[in-house]
Amino acid sequence: MSDELLPIERMGYSIRNEDREYLEDVGEQPRLLMRAFQDSFPAWNATADPLGCIDVVNQGNQGSCQGQSIALVFSICYFLSTARRESFSAACGYYLSQKLYDGIRGDNGSTVSGGMKLATLHGMCLESDWPYPSQYNPREPANVPYLFKLKATKPMRTVGDCKEWLSLGLPIQTGMKWNTSASKEVVDNWQPLRGSGGHSTTFWQLSNQGNVKNINSWGKGWNGDGVHEFTFLSISRMLQDPDTVLIGYSPDAMSFPTPTPIGL
Repeated sequence: MSDELLPIERMGYSIRNEDREYLEDVGEQPRLLMRAFQDSFPAWNATADPLGCIDVVNQGNQGSCQGQSIALVFSICYFLSTARRESFSAACGYYLSQKLYDGIRGDNGSTVSGGMKLATLHGMCLESDWPYPSQYNPREPANVPYLFKLKATKPMRTVGDCKEWLSLGLPIQTGMKWNTSASKEVVDNWQPLRGSGGHSTTFWQLSNQGNVKNINSWGKGWNGDGVHEFTFLSISRMLQDPDTVLIGYSPDAMSFPTPTPIGL
């Protein structure tokens, strides 16, 4: 797939509006609840493909990739906390990140820091409370309950950080430059080319080859199933680029109504 088929409007990660100072100053080191979770309930990863427990969505022509990614992060963390599936609102993730934290008007993308603030300070709602529209429409529905928050976050600064996070089954939200080097089935030569559009995706799980599975938001028709892989060499190159943002999230300290204890 060529760059010509991937206009920046469809990507939507706003590199120039990223609040890098905020990303450097905040981020709570989780207590790595996942270690205890995996020791107590190892069957969650053995009996089913975890990627089958989440939806690969299509952002359409909106630049809502960051909103799609933060909604997916919530779905993953909720699944890890409860062993249940739930869809979270990409419209909330996109439009409220813009309105409350990014100061961006129109369908011009949003930032990872805006999504991080939304996730930890404001809270998220379900897809059923704020469905994703077919066209850009930031009007907030009345009486939306924002009952879900994530508190445990960590900026990924090294390949080692990413490996540890993913080996625990935890998701990473990305903000990256996207170009032809990032469009292959297995990305082994990522380069921060000039003029690249900004895109936000979700790293989750390791492949049988030891690569990182990257969940995109262009539907299951993209690359066959909407998922492809990055080698750790490519991730190392990403981390050398000052415009790259990788934020890990954990279900540790996730808040949501009437939680069901794991295993009951």
